[in-house]
Amino acid sequence: MALTADAPALAAASSRTARIALGVTLALVFAGLTTVGATIEIPLKPVPITMQTLFVMLAGASIGRGWGSLSQWLYVGLGVAGLPLFAGGASGWAILGGPTGGYLIAFLIAPWVIGTMLRRSESWSWQLFSFAVGNVLILTLGVLHLTLFYTHDVLQALTVGALPFLPGAVFKIAATLSIHRSSTALVRHYQRRS
Repeated sequence: MALTADAPALAAASSRTARIALGVTLALVFAGLTTVGATIEIPLKPVPITMQTLFVMLAGASIGRGWGSLSQWLYVGLGVAGLPLFAGGASGWAILGGPTGGYLIAFLIAPWVIGTMLRRSESWSWQLFSFAVGNVLILTLGVLHLTLFYTHDVLQALTVGALPFLPGAVFKIAATLSIHRSSTALVRHYQRRS
């Protein structure tokens, strides 16, 4: 079976049932990784800096747009249902109306956008651009939500909801690109050997 740009991690599964089982399993893994990312935080107010976006971007790149998005629907859904999965151990419906709500909503969309964009090209520059677009989407929806429901001031929302995240975003985009390219090369290597 040929490696697909959409989901290199799923390329080895041979039957439809195996692909679905692997897809669901990997979606759960990435939901778990996003939870771990929430625990790695710099507790700024009103929005902490976390490693979640690294795993959100990797979900779309590694397991494809559909499974990657499912992973974040599981993450957000379980957190909204009451499991303490979000930064600082937060949970519940109210989190979506709070300062981090826009970022969490963006987590549902970003893997789809990134996974879709990565289908277009395997060049490192396109992949870098795809991850940057995903990160900008997350920050944009986060700032928009902050403006509408929390600060009521675009400049203040940008100051607390985007600017502190830019150095980390550069690091996470570079890390995502490196991890994605390395894992794709590894999958290709083992596919050629089998």
